[in-house]
Amino acid sequence: MSFRDVFIDREKPYNYIHLNEREATAAAYQEKGKDDGSRSVEFEVKRFNPATKMLESELFRTRVHRFSTVLDALLDIKEKEDNTLAIRYSCRMGICGSCAMVVNGKPVLACETNVLQNSGEGRIVVSPMLGHPLLKDLVTDFDDFFERHRSIKPHLVRNDIEEKYSAQKEYPQSREELSKYLPFSYCIMCGLCVDACPVVNTNPSFIGPQALAQVQRYYADSRDQLGDRRLEMVDRLEDVWDCEFAGACSLVCPKGVDPAFAIQLLKAEIVRKDIAGK
Repeated sequence: MSFRDVFIDREKPYNYIHLNEREATAAAYQEKGKDDGSRSVEFEVKRFNPATKMLESELFRTRVHRFSTVLDALLDIKEKEDNTLAIRYSCRMGICGSCAMVVNGKPVLACETNVLQNSGEGRIVVSPMLGHPLLKDLVTDFDDFFERHRSIKPHLVRNDIEEKYSAQKEYPQSREELSKYLPFSYCIMCGLCVDACPVVNTNPSFIGPQALAQVQRYYADSRDQLGDRRLEMVDRLEDVWDCEFAGACSLVCPKGVDPAFAIQLLKAEIVRKDIAGK
């Protein structure tokens, strides 16, 4: 039996138009008499209470199927059990980074984390990211995060002001030039790397792996003319030199940006420039 035989009913092609993709897939399985692998899972949600400034655990139980993500389950809980549950989300497909949280102790995107693959003995523990200030329940405050991102000038800088506003030509790059910064340009600013970083959690003045990775992204871009001034911006103890190279930031990045590697490239370039200057 083909994929189309299982998932497409030619007589009722729009039956599932109001459902999300995973629900539609599960519904199609059930209608065709197939097991969708659904079962009941318990969720321990550690909710931040802004009144008490404490995390308070609350248990919920919801039914999920083999395609359900943690975000799907939390939205189901919010709709059917407790509509006061605060969750931040948007795209539901791993692009916006809004649904970053901690699931079973690991910083992840809730929309990309399958429930049944992570429920163990039928239970999942969900909590907010503690590397960011807490607002309510699973929602965190990203003001400091965005301010640190802005501080490194996360955009191409050109010396010619006239060219900046009325460019007369394009600036082509070779594949080699592109490869130097492309991996670092995939950042979706989800904040998972900051939450996983042990330095951020012990030293709030550390600028963080996300901002430093973006310094490398623009420093390595052949079109950028800020040059060594980018290195000077982070050549301080509380910036690039505070990184202890734990590598946790790279382990949790959903886009494979590898901030830890970017920071080591910055360190190496700063040392190389310093030696050359002497």
